[in-house]
Amino acid sequence: MEVIFLAVVIVVIQASDSYLRYVSFRNEMTADEKIFLARRFLLYGVISAIFYGLIFKNCGINSPLYKIILIAGWIPWLIVFMFTVKRNFLKHMFIFGMSEVWATTQHSLSAIIVVSLFSNSEQQIVLTHAILYPILFVIFSPVSRKFFAKLMPPKNFFVDYGRLIAFLPLITISGTLILWMQEPTIHSWAERFSRIYIPFVFFFFYSYVLNSTKRLNEKQQLNQNLRQMKRQIDTLSEYNRLMQENREKVAVMRHDLRHSYRLIHTMLQENQFDAAKNYVGKQEQLLSDTFVKNFCVQPLINSALSFYIGRAESLGIKVRHKINLPDKFSTDENDFALLVSNLLENAINACSKQNFGEKIISITLQNVQNQFVLEIFNTCDPKTINFDEKNYPQASDEDHGLGMASIKLFSEKYGAYTDFFIEGDLFKVTMYWRIAT
Repeated sequence: MEVIFLAVVIVVIQASDSYLRYVSFRNEMTADEKIFLARRFLLYGVISAIFYGLIFKNCGINSPLYKIILIAGWIPWLIVFMFTVKRNFLKHMFIFGMSEVWATTQHSLSAIIVVSLFSNSEQQIVLTHAILYPILFVIFSPVSRKFFAKLMPPKNFFVDYGRLIAFLPLITISGTLILWMQEPTIHSWAERFSRIYIPFVFFFFYSYVLNSTKRLNEKQQLNQNLRQMKRQIDTLSEYNRLMQENREKVAVMRHDLRHSYRLIHTMLQENQFDAAKNYVGKQEQLLSDTFVKNFCVQPLINSALSFYIGRAESLGIKVRHKINLPDKFSTDENDFALLVSNLLENAINACSKQNFGEKIISITLQNVQNQFVLEIFNTCDPKTINFDEKNYPQASDEDHGLGMASIKLFSEKYGAYTDFFIEGDLFKVTMYWRIAT
């Protein structure tokens, strides 16, 4: 009877650790995944209880065997979890390591209580310890569930700050587990308290790292927002300056209009047709200099296009454009203007670094019902462009890095398909997204 009881309690202990991992992942899980996970855990729990019972029946209830089953028994549970909840491997390793740190803390507390209150045989100590573990789990359940529910790090945490940090919990606790596996059954008080001290130090360390990372991300986001706002202000200021200059030129032309008519009239009366023709041509040139292209009706987007296309042309870059945007659409105009600004600025920078051939930028913006297509091609020196593991151009300076971050945010927000690639001496970016109606 004791053998069956101990086998069932061990399954409950291992299932409780798996439950904490489930708490961390459940917001990312689908309803089907939750059902499949519950069924597989139930099936494996029955199988493992029978297996543990047979082992204890044949080998007897003793401390070394109990420790081995507790430590090694997590492997199948983890495999079942990872097979059912197919997520980033690093996430699984990190959450599993944290659950083991938590489990080791509970195990050590159970050991301290058992040694303090009981001094019976080895079998009684093992059974008492096994009973205390799930009791402590229930007592600390409100705290542990709240902790593990918020434990999942921010998106791209391991990619941005190092993959090895995902293995820190396991690395931290491994030394403690090695000592725990050694004889005797009852360890010294120093060893027991060290097993509690180490997890608490790690939890403090992790909380500090996570909070520091959060503050760093917030600071970077704030700097990015400030830079984007400054870029918008600069674009609008330049556009406003251009409009003001043109208004002043038009005012001068209006003032001189009567004089111009009289001059042309005099030339025609005196049969100075060539002179009149040349004068009219000069007036046409003045009018064309005051012309500001309107690419679309949206002021922010039109300002961005006017500013960057004008900058490119002033640098000797030939610009081809095909803009077809509706008067109203669901994509936020501010997001759209920032996207166009970042992409065109990157294209201008790439062309500026090109020291051979003709410099060309081609931009196409098309909208058909609720579908958007944005394509930008620019000539470049392919040797100056590298891609990261996600096929995004790598940042060569701080501003470019913030620009690429802004493009990534737009892609995530609108579910845009984004593709960067090089074809010969052309760098191409294609974006496609749909707006739900």
